[in-house]
Amino acid sequence: MVIGGGIAGYCAALGARREGADVTVVARAPGASALYAGAMEVVDDLEFILKTQPHHPFTRLGLDSVRLASELDTAIQSLLFALERDGLKVEGGWRTRGMYADIHGLARPGNLIPATVAPGELQSLMGRRVAVVGVAEVGDYDAAATAQALTELHGIQAFAEQVSISDLPQSASVTDLYGRRAPALAKARAATAAYPPGFTNLPPDSFELLSAPPSPHGWRLQQAIGLGSINANVQSVESARGRITSVRAGDRTLRADSFILATGHHIGGGLDGGRVTREPLLNLGVYHNGNPVGAAGTRLQHLQYIDAAEELRSGLRTDAELHPLDEAGQVPYGNLYAAGAVLGGYDYAGACGFGVPILTGWLAGRWAAKARA
Repeated sequence: MVIGGGIAGYCAALGARREGADVTVVARAPGASALYAGAMEVVDDLEFILKTQPHHPFTRLGLDSVRLASELDTAIQSLLFALERDGLKVEGGWRTRGMYADIHGLARPGNLIPATVAPGELQSLMGRRVAVVGVAEVGDYDAAATAQALTELHGIQAFAEQVSISDLPQSASVTDLYGRRAPALAKARAATAAYPPGFTNLPPDSFELLSAPPSPHGWRLQQAIGLGSINANVQSVESARGRITSVRAGDRTLRADSFILATGHHIGGGLDGGRVTREPLLNLGVYHNGNPVGAAGTRLQHLQYIDAAEELRSGLRTDAELHPLDEAGQVPYGNLYAAGAVLGGYDYAGACGFGVPILTGWLAGRWAAKARA
C-alpha cells in the first residue's frame, strides 16, 4: 500500500509493480506535484551530493554513484513510459538539463520536460524568430512583455502575436485557456510559436511556455499520476509486533503486507508545521541536519526566522533501506518505508526537487515488494 498521490507515490507504485506486487494507492488530495511549473529538476551533481551532503536522502542510501546512476536511469525510463501510457508524454533524462522560458520570459532549468514544452529549449531557439502568442481577453499574461524579456535576457528574436478567443470573458486568466484547442496564428511571420500553457492540439513548430501555480502543467501531471488511486484520507494505523497491519481510510480498513509513506511535506500533509515540525500519522522522528527537531530548541527557530527554507529541510530520517526512524534513531516498523518530500536533508525546491521523489519512491516500491513475504 502506498499512502500519498504525488510523484513519489506514483514511482513507488511503479517500482512495486515491477517486482510483482499488487499495489493500492491511497491519496487524500493532490500534493505539490500538481503545482509544478512544467520542468522537473532531477539532480545536478550526484558526486558532489555524496561527498558533501551526509544527510541528503541519496547519501543515506549508502550506494555509490555508479549504482545510484543506474537506478536513476531505470527509474526515469520507467516513469516516462508510464506517464505516456497514462496520457502525458515527457522527454529528457537526469544526465542532461535544458533551460526553458516561463510566461514571464524568465529561464528555468529542467531535466524532464513535457513534449509540448521541449521544442522551446532556449539554446535551440537562437537564430530563429519566435512569435509569443497572447490572448486579448487574458488579463494576467502580457505576451509583449514576455517577448521583450526573451529578446533582452536570452538574445532570441521574439515578438508578440495577439489572437482573440471570443467566448472568453473579459479579464480572463491563463487558467481559463486550459483544455481549449490552440488558436492558429493569422500571420506566418515566424518558424516557431510560443503559446501560454494549457492549450491542446498545438500547431506544428510551436511549444508551450512554463507556468506558475496554479499550473496547467501540474494539473496534467496530477491527472496522469492520479489514475487508479483511492481518494481517501488515512486517519489511523493499526500495528502489531513492530509491523503495520492495516490503515483506516474513511469508512474502510485497508490491509497490506508492506506500506510506503509518500505523504509529501507541508502541502501534502505529510508533515505539520508550527513551533516544532511533526509527522502526524505515526509520530515518526522528524530531523534537521541529522538531529531530532525536538532537541534543536530555539536555534532551529532562529534559523527558520532568518531563512524560511530551513524548515523545508526538516523531515523524516531513513535507514539505507528507506525505513523511517523514530526520535531514538530506531526503526519502529519493519514493513514501513518512506519516500519523497516527507524526507528531510535536501533542498525541497532545488536541483533534486523531483529527483528525490522519483528515486526514493522507485526504490521504496521495489524494496517493499521484495520484503512483503
